[in-house]
Amino acid sequence: MYGNSVRAFLLALIVVPVLAGCGSSSAEVTPSGKTVEISIANFTFTVPEGTMQGDLIQLRNNDDVAHNFMPLDDSFSLDVAAGQTVDLPLLATGSYPFHCHIHPNMMGTLTIN
Repeated sequence: MYGNSVRAFLLALIVVPVLAGCGSSSAEVTPSGKTVEISIANFTFTVPEGTMQGDLIQLRNNDDVAHNFMPLDDSFSLDVAAGQTVDLPLLATGSYPFHCHIHPNMMGTLTIN
């Protein structure tokens, strides 16, 4: 008589905490280091040295036209309007050659230690 109700209750005791835990794992990761800036001026990227994993990396466009930041592996693409700044996603250690797909002659390499 109470078999299905008891099973449903026990299932709820197991499923609800599991689902609640799943929600917390999707929390946004926040940077833990300093803020560094890749600047664009005169159709040229200036990339800082000494960037560490966990640093917040910002792309600042000082030109009067829009640009783009795209690693050569096409893992992501960021557009940055004239005079604007955007944040790059947090990246693992490694070397990231990149270019502006709007202006293919604009290239650089970001190294994260």
